[in-house]
Amino acid sequence: MGFIIEKAKLSDAKLLAELYWDAYSENEKLGLPASASSVSVQEVEQWINDTILFVAKQPNSPIILGTVRLKFNKDWNCFVLSRLAVKSELKGQGLSKQLMKSAEKEITDRRENVIRLTVAQKHPYLPTMYKRRGYNIVGQRILNELSYNEFIMEKILIE
Repeated sequence: MGFIIEKAKLSDAKLLAELYWDAYSENEKLGLPASASSVSVQEVEQWINDTILFVAKQPNSPIILGTVRLKFNKDWNCFVLSRLAVKSELKGQGLSKQLMKSAEKEITDRRENVIRLTVAQKHPYLPTMYKRRGYNIVGQRILNELSYNEFIMEKILIE
């Protein structure tokens, strides 16, 4: 599967919203609801304007295969990797790994050395996947409004 990774453009917003609806429907089925499963096109446009949002596309095509977002968290004083999404039929083919590598490269290019993410503690495979990619659990986030809590995971990029 060939693809290119680039920064999202406003013209990508509708296709990105559809990708999130598809990719995050799995979380809904697992009983781990996330706002990305019903995100609006306008909200995605705001993410494109206010965060660093990468998309993986087929070459010479508007079709979006996956995406990942970086957003600076002032409380943690680091960027947070979030909204990682891959088309359902492409999961397990290494696309998320490449998206994460692009996000981590962006962080190191900015001379930052720490990146964090949060993940549902009950998720059947994501915490393990992130551990394999060098992220370690450094805390937890209690989500009183939801039926699950999240691990806070961190990766040191530059020693």
